[in-house]
Amino acid sequence: MWSPWRGCKRYSEGCKYCYIHKGDAKRGVDTGIIQPKDAFDKPIQKKRNGEYKMKSGLVYMCFSTDFLVEEADEWRIECWKAIKERTDCTFLFLTKRIDRFLKCIPDDWGEGYENVIVCCTIENQETADSRLPIFNNLPKNISK
Repeated sequence: MWSPWRGCKRYSEGCKYCYIHKGDAKRGVDTGIIQPKDAFDKPIQKKRNGEYKMKSGLVYMCFSTDFLVEEADEWRIECWKAIKERTDCTFLFLTKRIDRFLKCIPDDWGEGYENVIVCCTIENQETADSRLPIFNNLPKNISK
């Protein structure tokens, strides 16, 4: 798991029962405050011997936020750098904000990073009709 920031803003009807908002409410945390976490650079942190602290493999990313949330635009480029560096990891994230995806990718994205899996969440027919055409038109190697 890697969540470089925490917090999220409700985006659509599917957010009504979101586990992020529900869990934060139980802990007395304001989900609407979006801020970097201490583990922002977790994937590239190293041990004294130079090895990465985070193990290789599948990394579930931003499960306490949405990777494409607007308030995180200024921090996302650093995340892309870490993702590009850690080719030994596969980073998977879900988003309701798939319409922002092409605005949020790094300049060297091209047809995508081989180690990124993008998932688009939908909650009803209306969001399926609006989000799936966008998702289906993204470069093919990013949606597996």
